[in-house]
Amino acid sequence: MPKRPKLGQHFLQDPEVLDRIAGSAVASGDTAVEIGPGRGALTKCLLRLASRVVAVEIDAGLARDLPRACGHSPRLQVVEADALRVNLASLPGDAKPDRSVLAGNLPYYITSPVLRAVFAARGAFRCATFLVQREVAERIVASGGSRAFGYLSCLCQLHSAPRLLFTVPPGAFSPPPAVESAAVRLDLRPQAPPRALLRFLRACLSAPRKTLKNNLRGLYGADLVARDPNAGQRAQQLGLEGLVRMWERIESQEGPRPGRLP
Repeated sequence: MPKRPKLGQHFLQDPEVLDRIAGSAVASGDTAVEIGPGRGALTKCLLRLASRVVAVEIDAGLARDLPRACGHSPRLQVVEADALRVNLASLPGDAKPDRSVLAGNLPYYITSPVLRAVFAARGAFRCATFLVQREVAERIVASGGSRAFGYLSCLCQLHSAPRLLFTVPPGAFSPPPAVESAAVRLDLRPQAPPRALLRFLRACLSAPRKTLKNNLRGLYGADLVARDPNAGQRAQQLGLEGLVRMWERIESQEGPRPGRLP
C-alpha cells in the first residue's frame, strides 16, 4: 500500500470503533449504502448486519480489491464512482426507504458536499451514519448560543434529527489524521425545508458577528427587518427555532426580493 493515502484517505482500523459505527448505522435486514469503503474494514462489519451492502468507491484500485477483501460476499455490490456524482437515491434498488441506510468514513474535505447529496436523496433512506471530523460533528449538532452554531447546523437540523454518537482518536486510523473524529447519525426527515427559509438562514449567518438587521437588509430591505423585535440580535443568540419564527414573521409581511442574494 502507498505510504501516503490518496484522496484524503485515512483508513479506520480499530475493530471496536468499526463495530460501534456499524451497529449504530444498520439494523438486521437493511440495505446499507457505504460511501468510501476504502479497504473494506467497515464494509465487513456492515455485511454482518445488513442484508445487502452497496459500496461506492472512487478509487479504482480499492474498488477492484474490495470483493476479495470481503470474501467475495454475494451480498456486496461495488460501484466504482464518485459519490458526489452518482445517483444515491437509485442505489438501494428495490429496498424500501425505511429499510435503506447510508454509512461511511468520510474524507474531511468532502463532508459538506456529501451531506448535501444525502439530503437531496433523503426520500430513499431512513438515516445516515458517518465518521467525520469532530469539529464538523459539533457544528452539525450545535444549538443557539454555541460558537459552533452556523448555517451547517441549520441545514442538517432542518433535513434531519442529528446526534453525535461518540468521538474517535487519531490512533484508530492508518495513517492517523491530525485531528479527532466523531461518529454522527442523522435520522432523515421526509420533507425538505422551504428554499426561502434556507436562503433566509444563509443570509442570517453570512456574517455571524453582525446583527440580523445588517445581514438581512439586502434580502428584505432595512425598514422591514428593523421592525422585527429580534433585528438587533445576532443569529447565534436566537438559534434555529428563533430564526425560523423570525422568518415566519417577516414572510407574513413581505416575501423576499428575488435576486438580491445568491
